[in-house]
Amino acid sequence: MFVGGEFYYDSSWQVNTSVVDTSHLTFLNGGKACLIVIGDYLRAHGINEILLPSYLCPSILNTLEKHGLGCDFYPVQPDLTIDLEEMARKAEGHRAVYFIHYFGCPREPAELDLLRSLQAGGTLLIEDNAQCGFSPTVCGDFAFNSMRKLCAYDGGYLDSRFDLLPYIEKRAGLKNRRLPLIRDYRSRLADYLFNSKGDRNELQQLYELAENHYESDEVVEGDIVERHHIEHLDWDGIRKKRRDNYRYLVSLVEGLPGITPIFPILPQGVTPLSLPVYVNIPSRDQLGDALGDAGIGLTIHWEGLVRDPRVSGNTAVVDMASRMLSLVIDQRFSHKHMDYQAQTLAEWVNRHQSPSYPRA
Repeated sequence: MFVGGEFYYDSSWQVNTSVVDTSHLTFLNGGKACLIVIGDYLRAHGINEILLPSYLCPSILNTLEKHGLGCDFYPVQPDLTIDLEEMARKAEGHRAVYFIHYFGCPREPAELDLLRSLQAGGTLLIEDNAQCGFSPTVCGDFAFNSMRKLCAYDGGYLDSRFDLLPYIEKRAGLKNRRLPLIRDYRSRLADYLFNSKGDRNELQQLYELAENHYESDEVVEGDIVERHHIEHLDWDGIRKKRRDNYRYLVSLVEGLPGITPIFPILPQGVTPLSLPVYVNIPSRDQLGDALGDAGIGLTIHWEGLVRDPRVSGNTAVVDMASRMLSLVIDQRFSHKHMDYQAQTLAEWVNRHQSPSYPRA
C-alpha cells in the first residue's frame, strides 16, 4: 500500500461546472509567482524589508531576498501561534508584515485583531494562504494561495486591492520550462503506482528537474489549462474528504506516546493541508525514513530551517523544524490508508519508545 507522495492525474474529483468564484482573483503560475509580484510592488513603493514569522518555508525567504527585500522576524510559538507582544514591538519599524495560516488553520482572533490594527495604522499585510486552498475570507492587502500541494495542477491565486498588472506584465511571455515536465511526471506516476509501469529513478529525475525549474525560473503568468482544471474540481467534496481523514487520523494517533498533534481540534470550515505532529522520540528523521520505506510519502515543514543561517540561531525554530512531521490526509485516500499510516507509526513508536517515556 502507498499513501501520500506527489499528486498524479485523477478524474475522481472533476466536475462539469466550476464551484469556486475566482472572478476577483488573479491567476498566476503558483505561490512563488505571487510572491514575485508582491515583492516587485513593495520595492516600487519604497519598501525594502518585510517582517515575517520566524517559522516559514525557506523558499519564501529565497524569493523575497532575490527580489531585493530584506527579512526580519517575529517569534512563532511551538503551537504555531504568534507572540503578540513581540510582533507588536517589532512591527513598529516595518511597513509590511507577512503572516501564514499554517496547514490551512486560520489565525486566532487576537492575532487577527493585532494584524488589523497594524493595517489600520498603514502597515501592509501579506497573507499567505498557500496551505489553505480557497479561503472564504481574507484580510491582507495581498493574499495568495498555491494549488500544487493540494491537487495535481500548478497555479496560485492572488487577491489585492492594488493594481498589480504592471508587475505581472513585466515578466509576460517567459517560457514555462517546468510545466511540460511536471505534466509528464503526473501522467506517468499513476501508471507506476497502480500498474508498476515505468522506472522509479527516471520518474524521480523528471520530478527533480521540474522542481529545479520552478525554483530557478521567474515565470509569473498562469497557464489557462491548469486554471480550467483547478476550477473544475469539487473543492467542497475535497474539503469534506480531507476533514474526515484528518479527524479520523487524529483519533488514531493522538494517544501514541511521543506523538503530539499540533491542531488536535480542526477549526470549522478549513481545508487542512495535512496533519502536523511533533515527534518527541529521537529521531524524527528516522521515523520519516521508516514511513517512507513502508510506502508512506510525508512532508517535513520545514527541515531546511535547522541549518538555515537566517533563522538557525533561533533555538525555538530549530527545535520545531527538528520535530515536526506532516501526516497524509488528502483526498486521494480513505480510512484504510489512515489505518495503515497510524499502524505503521505505532509500530515504530513501540520499537523506539523508552518504557519510562511519558505519553504525548
